[in-house]
Amino acid sequence: MIKYFVQQMVKSCKPRPKSGIYSLLLVFLLLLLFPAYSFAETNQTVEAEKAYLILVDKLSIHDISPEVTPNIYRMIKNGGLGLATSRTLRGQNNMDSSLTIGAGNIARAYKNGILAFNHGESISDHGKTAAQLYTSLTGYEPASSAVLFVNLPEIAMGLSEENVTTIPGALGENLRLNNLNAAVLGNSDYDGIQLRTGAAIGMDAAGQIAFGDVGPDTLTHLPDRSINQGTNYSYLLEKLPAAKESADLIIFELSDLARLEKAIPAFPSIYAEEKSACLQQIDQMVGQVISEVDPERDLVLLFPVSPSAEQLKLKDSFLPIVAYGKNISPGSLSSGSTRRDFIIASTDIAPTILDFFGIEDELNAMIGVPVRTAPFEGDTLQAAMNVADSASTTTRLRTILVKSYVVMQIIFILLAVLAIFWFTPMRKAAEPLVLSLVTVPLVLLFLGKLPLGQDIFYILGAILLVILITYLTVKLFKGHMFNAFVAISAITLLVLIIDILTGTALIQSSVLGYDPMVGARYYGIGNEYLGIMLGSAIITASVLFEKYPYRSVLAVLIVLFLFICFIIGNPGLGAQSDGMITAPVAFAVTLFLLSNLRLHWGLVAAAFGVIIAASAGLIGFELHKPVEMQSHLGRAFNQVIQGGPEELWTILLRKASMNIKLIRYTIWSRVFLVMFLVLSLLVFRPVGALKQLLQERPILIKGFAGLITGAVIALIINDSGIVATSTTCIYLVIPLLLLMFEIQEKKTEEDTPPVSENN
Repeated sequence: MIKYFVQQMVKSCKPRPKSGIYSLLLVFLLLLLFPAYSFAETNQTVEAEKAYLILVDKLSIHDISPEVTPNIYRMIKNGGLGLATSRTLRGQNNMDSSLTIGAGNIARAYKNGILAFNHGESISDHGKTAAQLYTSLTGYEPASSAVLFVNLPEIAMGLSEENVTTIPGALGENLRLNNLNAAVLGNSDYDGIQLRTGAAIGMDAAGQIAFGDVGPDTLTHLPDRSINQGTNYSYLLEKLPAAKESADLIIFELSDLARLEKAIPAFPSIYAEEKSACLQQIDQMVGQVISEVDPERDLVLLFPVSPSAEQLKLKDSFLPIVAYGKNISPGSLSSGSTRRDFIIASTDIAPTILDFFGIEDELNAMIGVPVRTAPFEGDTLQAAMNVADSASTTTRLRTILVKSYVVMQIIFILLAVLAIFWFTPMRKAAEPLVLSLVTVPLVLLFLGKLPLGQDIFYILGAILLVILITYLTVKLFKGHMFNAFVAISAITLLVLIIDILTGTALIQSSVLGYDPMVGARYYGIGNEYLGIMLGSAIITASVLFEKYPYRSVLAVLIVLFLFICFIIGNPGLGAQSDGMITAPVAFAVTLFLLSNLRLHWGLVAAAFGVIIAASAGLIGFELHKPVEMQSHLGRAFNQVIQGGPEELWTILLRKASMNIKLIRYTIWSRVFLVMFLVLSLLVFRPVGALKQLLQERPILIKGFAGLITGAVIALIINDSGIVATSTTCIYLVIPLLLLMFEIQEKKTEEDTPPVSENN
């Protein structure tokens, strides 16, 4: 407005001597009054928004403090803080992780790891420059790209055989397609070994990065330190202005903590001093970068590429992520991938950067979604530490308690078989042991919420609670073990329903649930408790109908089963895509058998029609949500819609390969094999026992048939079906054993002659 007014004043001036002088004086005065605005549009340019990704490999959430890392701490206080999973296609290392971050999808390195060099850098092993080697391997011309990822063909061909849709370099490629560039500064080289993880994140689909420096100049010799080489921070700062001028995404690779971890071990006090020095230098560098940032315009993400060895010893693989700048408000970070406060997936980082620039994944290859912040009352750093500590405790306990539970199942079931067939006097001791097996899933639901502190207290607490609940239940039901079993099953079912409806807080903290650090599942119901829910629901329903065989009760069971199917498959509740098939089929078979309906093709078709219609409705509802709000089910269907039959085939192959792998290696396969053998044995022995059960408790036997159906379907369609099948079979084998004990006891009483009154 001011500029327009000045222009009009100049135009209106007439060339008369006196009026011209007055006009010029007026213009001069206006320019004096409004100098900045007068020349703003001609002499100033609006600087483009920049994204900064600062990689601090091996940084733990417990390394951050106001004393040692004040600049990072300041970022946290003014930005968002979260914990990222380090799930990759293989392991928890910086090479696999960096490729995963750059792809926005799970990935891994292969034989040669990561080979990235400056354009003209000499590669002594090959007697070529990086540009020459790159062209000879890829067939691409490097043009003027500053950094080249020379073994891209090895990575791309390896991933093509992994049943994944991963495109290495998807982040950089999406930037390139939108006329944006990346720059990488720094490396992770150590002891003559070249490692440039930042290049795996910033490269495009051709393995090229437009700007940057990952060569030896980014390092400096440290003669008086326990690490031989460290990051040349002054050199990186010298390169920063040129990077800002040329690139939109600037990646810093600050890896002195990783170098320290690989150095010759020093005394603990020396190591602590060295680590503190590394952290302080990194923090100073972060402070320098932040000083160049406009938080109203730019975005800064600070992220370690992989967990430290110290973290892995404690079963803590969470990676702290700090977000600062545009659209980032103070609080906790989360994403649609996890739906959990303070937790995101590492595959969310690339979509977050794309979202910052206002562009979408045009390759449709990323499985992550943009990160968001949520307000948090209190100390976010301490809260994030508590989340990490709690998750690592659960992970450590999972190894001990789950293995112990599986071993318990094998031993107690075999003891029960011995008591039935050979050592009858063992029955009184075997019965409560077998009953305790169904108590464990209930105890493990609550165990993670108990503030017991040390691992040993959780282990002792689990043992005592199992013994106590088993004892009280036996006393309450006066030794009727089967009734006690049904009661515990019903309580477990009720607790699971309430927990799913209220956000699965118990399942998420249970050692029998899923591990957020692994990153396979973050919310809803996992396969372990899916099997338990199916088993407890069918057993409870069968016994209820056995006691009250009325149509009104059958109607109640139909409503119950439909409700359970709904909460299992609902993307906002159970979010169990495989359970959407397993549960309805198992329940349908159970209801058909209980209602004595004749099974014909029309009825089967109608049942499957209802199941398909309900599933389609849930999927349709999910697809209409924004992508960042969709569950993994919705995003999977989006990928299928865009990728076509090939994408669907890839997903099916991945699920099948995962199931086969688990069957071969998981400890649940052992217990399933034992259960299968025991079930096969109980069909024929004791002689006449099964026939007696069919005569005395036909309704219960029909429930068992529904359980078998659910177990088989779970094994076939679930990506970890062996787990769901094994937990479902708990509610098949245990009641059969307890019923066999009852038959045995009755037979003993019948065979025992009455005691004479004279005696």
